[in-house]
Amino acid sequence: MIQAEAVWNGKAALGEGPLWDEGEQVLYWVDIDGYKLHRFHPKTNDDQQLSFAQHVSAIVKKAGGGFVLAMGDGLYLYEEERLTPYFLLPQGGKQLRFNDAKCDPAGRLWAGTMAFDCHSPIGALYCLDHNGQISKALSGLAISNGLAWDEEKGLLYHNETASASTTAYRFDEQTGEMSEPRIIDIPYQSYNGSPDGMAIDENGHLWIALYGASKVICVDPDNGNVLEEVVVPATNVTSCAFGGEDYRTLYVTTADKHGEPEGGSLFAARVESAGLPAHAYLSRK
Repeated sequence: MIQAEAVWNGKAALGEGPLWDEGEQVLYWVDIDGYKLHRFHPKTNDDQQLSFAQHVSAIVKKAGGGFVLAMGDGLYLYEEERLTPYFLLPQGGKQLRFNDAKCDPAGRLWAGTMAFDCHSPIGALYCLDHNGQISKALSGLAISNGLAWDEEKGLLYHNETASASTTAYRFDEQTGEMSEPRIIDIPYQSYNGSPDGMAIDENGHLWIALYGASKVICVDPDNGNVLEEVVVPATNVTSCAFGGEDYRTLYVTTADKHGEPEGGSLFAARVESAGLPAHAYLSRK
């Protein structure tokens, strides 16, 4: 069992979407309900913040410069302090918003949506290809969350928070097609938590944030066995990402909870297994 320690003691309303920038050696992360993008410097513990006019739920790097932001009503290129839409949700995202987003090993961007009421199955998982064309890969989701790829095994992992399920899909890297879904038998009920964001390490193990359970668990996706636990002194653990020069620092985001001193803080823990660098969005446009 590993204890996570706070590295930023602020109060993010809904901290999420950590992304380690290898070039800058900083951690980008978001406060969805606070409409903020954070940039955390581990060497100084300085945390810079940028405010937006709507939800910002995830950030990925764009190859060649800039970022792509998943926001309340769509996916946007953020470059030179300007937002340019790639894709906007129908009806302006009034019933749902974008949630977690990451890039696959081939550089496509995958982003899911979630219902504001957290239970209506109106969300989806989208794929933004290299040409800026978007397609729907999954539908009927309430809270699309936690994405990870195992390139060696040819698998995509996806969390659905409302149903407390983690599914493995056969993934074709050349075409981006998903097939052969298999729900992994992970004992979420015994933790009284739901799977939120996640990361994958060099051994192909999944590190899954448990919302409501004060933990990140390391899981063997072949059998669902829990191999390690990271204890977080905040109830609502939302996501995690590997970073640091050796990718053995696990950064953990949390959501604020009334009366909880460290809810909404950013945490870090040193772990034995190294994580994998995040992929960037590769645009041919």
